[in-house]
Amino acid sequence: MKPMNPINLLAFAASFSVAPVFATSELSIEDALKKGLIQVIINGKGGYTGDVITMKIKNTCNQNLNINLEAGRKLDSKDNNQQDILVTQAQDFFVSAKQQKVINVFGMCCQAHNSSPKQNSIYTIGKMADSSLIKLATFIDKNKYYTNHTAQEAVWAISDNNSLASITDGDKETVNRLRNYVSKITGRAIPAYDITYRQDNENDVLGRASKIEGVFNYTLPANGHVTVAIYDTEGRVVQTFFENISHKKGEYKLYYTFRTGKLPEGTYYARMKTDGVLQKEEKIEF
Repeated sequence: MKPMNPINLLAFAASFSVAPVFATSELSIEDALKKGLIQVIINGKGGYTGDVITMKIKNTCNQNLNINLEAGRKLDSKDNNQQDILVTQAQDFFVSAKQQKVINVFGMCCQAHNSSPKQNSIYTIGKMADSSLIKLATFIDKNKYYTNHTAQEAVWAISDNNSLASITDGDKETVNRLRNYVSKITGRAIPAYDITYRQDNENDVLGRASKIEGVFNYTLPANGHVTVAIYDTEGRVVQTFFENISHKKGEYKLYYTFRTGKLPEGTYYARMKTDGVLQKEEKIEF
């Protein structure tokens, strides 16, 4: 038998070689899913802020994949009573051909009036959030506020249109920083009071406002009898702090707590009257 030419031998060997597997360019997780390149199983860990999601990504194709999970991507709960999750930490990860990758996902709830996600709750890949939430998620990622409850309140201030006064739970610097940032990206003013929302201990639901705390400053140019109270839009008194109390002229500062748990949401007014005549008014909204 005649020996095979070295060139033909190389060609013969190449015909039995396995085609190399190349990595694709980076894909968003949504695009990879739409193209049928991956299968995704998403489960909640319980809780609404921080490391709250486990995601299993199976590469179903013959290519290695570079996948991007964006800060600002929403994960949709299959249970309409549980909150959706806003991803707050961007991740780029590599999944080899026909292999599976498990990642932990940091996020925050973005449906304040729904219950907290339960352990093993099921999620699906949702759309990117609106521009304000994407900016806030990126801000949270940049500052590593992944487990910060003040940042969670900032998310609800956008996702559920909660008052910026509800961004309260944290150190003063973080509260002011997040209030100012949300005010900047939404164009909404920062109120001169703080709102505390009611928590349902059984379902972990962030419900209606339970109380509002603020400072009401007023000045009396002369002695008089002063009344300070909260009124609704119809002029009805809903809470009185004091009524017809004798004051000497001067400057005063009233630290107040407005109990709101049984009141309908809306606009109210803190008013100061001297001898029955309105002297000062401040709007309160919740």
